[in-house]
Amino acid sequence: MSDWLMAQWALPGVRVVLALAALALLVLTFGLWAWRTERLHYGRPFGRIDSRIEPVATAPAAPLMAADESVQALQVSLAGLEQFEHMQAQLRQRLSTAQQALDSDSSKVSDAVELMRRAAAEMKLPHTVFEIYEGLRLFPRKTASSQAADQAWHQEVGVSPGRVLVLDEPTRQTLVDFSCAGRVMRIAGRSYVLSRSAFDELTLFDGGEQAVLTVRVSLDTDRMQVRSATIEGYRPGSWVPVLVTTRALMDERRERLLMASRYREVDKLRSSFGIEANNRYRRTV
Repeated sequence: MSDWLMAQWALPGVRVVLALAALALLVLTFGLWAWRTERLHYGRPFGRIDSRIEPVATAPAAPLMAADESVQALQVSLAGLEQFEHMQAQLRQRLSTAQQALDSDSSKVSDAVELMRRAAAEMKLPHTVFEIYEGLRLFPRKTASSQAADQAWHQEVGVSPGRVLVLDEPTRQTLVDFSCAGRVMRIAGRSYVLSRSAFDELTLFDGGEQAVLTVRVSLDTDRMQVRSATIEGYRPGSWVPVLVTTRALMDERRERLLMASRYREVDKLRSSFGIEANNRYRRTV
């Protein structure tokens, strides 16, 4: 019997059939094991798991646009884009025109301001305002005799002192009222001391609250001379000839004082060396 089995096993077809049978038995055994495991774990047959899954709601598909509607929408979009570009071009043109007008106006104003500043500087308006202000700022502190002498001194150039109001002593913030050739004026002054510079700002008012001249002057250490002056505001008017006349009188007085000093020196030399006076150089001051 064993010889017969060995003979049959030796046949090639028998071995193939037996191998397939063993493979089928192995697959069946694994399937039964998996089915039993799933049932024990979930408590229900494996085939019923998907039956309780709720369906997922899906959004309805958008209806397709007809061909003529697509063409119409495209035409509307192109028309809107064309209108937008046209408006942008008009806006750029208006801005360019406005910019050119602004540049031209700015150039004209700058040229006019420069000419007005130059004219005011040539008329020595900043120096005149400072000399009047500084000459009258301390007027109330002087004695009666000194005030009388100062009053006569100022009247030589047509200036009559008025009220002097000190608003702040450390910054020399002072209001000086005066009349010039019968015209009532006021100068508001204040000193500024910065980290790298120091200057006085003076504002001239012509008989009211309207400022007609604003200057910034840098002075020497003894506040006797103006080193530099910057005109910050200037409104020409009928007050300009009044100050120009005052300036001319100031310059004439200064020249007469310088000539008087030279005459004294000449008289001293003449007296020291016994030289008689020459009529050609007689004193005229």
